Amino acid sequence: MSNPLFAIDAGHYIDTPGKRCLKSIDPGETREWVLNSRIADKVQERLRGYRCATMRVDDVTGEKEISLSKRVALANQADADLYLSFHHNAGIHGGSGGGCVVYVAPAAQEQSIVVQKAVYEAVVAATGLRGNRANPMARASLYVLRNTRMPAVLVEFGFMDSTTDTPIILTEEFAEQAAEGVVSALIDLYDLRKKEEEPVTYEEWKRYMDRYLAERAELPASMPEYLEDAKAMELTDGSRPMAFVTREEAAVMARAAAKRE
Repeated sequence: MSNPLFAIDAGHYIDTPGKRCLKSIDPGETREWVLNSRIADKVQERLRGYRCATMRVDDVTGEKEISLSKRVALANQADADLYLSFHHNAGIHGGSGGGCVVYVAPAAQEQSIVVQKAVYEAVVAATGLRGNRANPMARASLYVLRNTRMPAVLVEFGFMDSTTDTPIILTEEFAEQAAEGVVSALIDLYDLRKKEEEPVTYEEWKRYMDRYLAERAELPASMPEYLEDAKAMELTDGSRPMAFVTREEAAVMARAAAKRE
């Protein structure tokens, strides 16, 4: 697949009620969207170096609530090749354990299942957050999974109310590792190639060359005494002392020198 389009969904928004870390573990009660968006940003940043495209279907500022139907519609209208929804889990209520979980729809496309396994394994390998879930690669009838026309997965990057997970998922290092895991899975699955540097056009090369020649011509003479001799012999007016000499200019100066002998 050449230049696939990935629709990225940082789940919820900043003010989604209840979606935050447990206060007894995280006194700042970090909002889930902040954690989701941080990973989404890092995934997008990494993917910019590859031959693919990305789009965000959430509000990247986190200030505006975008409905699930709108998010799905944006991805469907853009004919995205994959829908990636990023979340962080809850439900341990201050206990230990947890880990990453990746969901697909009950009637998921085969490619969704392939992506599910690849993303789960890559994220766990990158973060080490395997957890103790009995079924970390699960199926659930979630709106964004069952209404997207393209393959879709929803990733829960650890539990926000787990004494084990929360201190880890709050760190910048974890977000970097999680993003690296997602991207490494996409690189393998979609055979993503790094973008090559665009070749310099002739017009650009000429502009650079003209600039170089003009700058060189204004440099001071490296042998000023010889330049003064040439000026005295009226072989040159002394301008552009370090400019390159054309064959024509060299011939003119040689003839003028010969006439003086």
